[in-house]
Amino acid sequence: MLVAVSLWFIPPPPGVDPRALHLLAIFVATIVGIISRPLPIGAVALIGITASVATGTLSISQALSGFGNRVIWLIVLAFLIARAFIKTGLSRRIAYRFVAALGGKTLGLGYGLVATDLFLAPAIPSNTARAGGVVYPILVSLSKAYGSEPGSTARRMGAYLTLTAFHGTLVTSAMFLTAMAANPLAAELAGDLGVDISWTTWALAASVPGIVCLAVIPLILYKLVPPEVTETAEAPALAHRELAAMGPMQRSELITLGTFIVLLVLWIFGRSLSLHSTAAALIGLTILLVNGVLEWDDVLH
Repeated sequence: MLVAVSLWFIPPPPGVDPRALHLLAIFVATIVGIISRPLPIGAVALIGITASVATGTLSISQALSGFGNRVIWLIVLAFLIARAFIKTGLSRRIAYRFVAALGGKTLGLGYGLVATDLFLAPAIPSNTARAGGVVYPILVSLSKAYGSEPGSTARRMGAYLTLTAFHGTLVTSAMFLTAMAANPLAAELAGDLGVDISWTTWALAASVPGIVCLAVIPLILYKLVPPEVTETAEAPALAHRELAAMGPMQRSELITLGTFIVLLVLWIFGRSLSLHSTAAALIGLTILLVNGVLEWDDVLH
């Protein structure tokens, strides 16, 4: 490892690109990591790729040239980062926080479910994972608590909440480049036509229509599919009980939340930092792996 550090700081000979020595240093460090195995071999190799991109030694296209399209990598990496939200329970905690804050009325519950989806959308690139894996189970438990089941009692509350969550996730899926797997592919197709769409460009363009839609969808559905139960004073109490059962935020949740914030910063300011969104996702995944939030088996599966 000392050899790798030395190679990084040795002045290059005349006519030699400094990045050549830097790449050699990263290569030596990666080989040392593979031999000593502080992490599984695949994780060490992934960290080596991330280091080469984060230090500017290689561009993201060069680093991934042997592994396929960088947009496909962004989709895969975003799914892996999303796994951390679900594995640590952070996504459920966020959802219950919104329910506790907005759930005094059925209309407020609708806005709470939509707000949960909006908060998770930049980090979970699957409307199925967000709506089906996070929002829907909470929606079902709330509906059952007020005696609303599929069938004759659906209109008590469940029908309204289900339609609100469904339409909300359709909007949030279009608001961020990383909110749905198809979005990076659409941006890549636009790039082939000479239209460069960054994460920030996409978010800014979609923010106004997206926020307007999310603001009116729960209200419109409240008029079209009015729930029979309008007062839900027990919902915040239910959310607080669930939060109490979860206990204080664990280390893994804090690391996941911190990684999410770092990713947002890198995605928003990536262009000024000359950092591709795929490179930012690699950095986020590396943080989660090094801190043990995700294990290599999580990546493989």
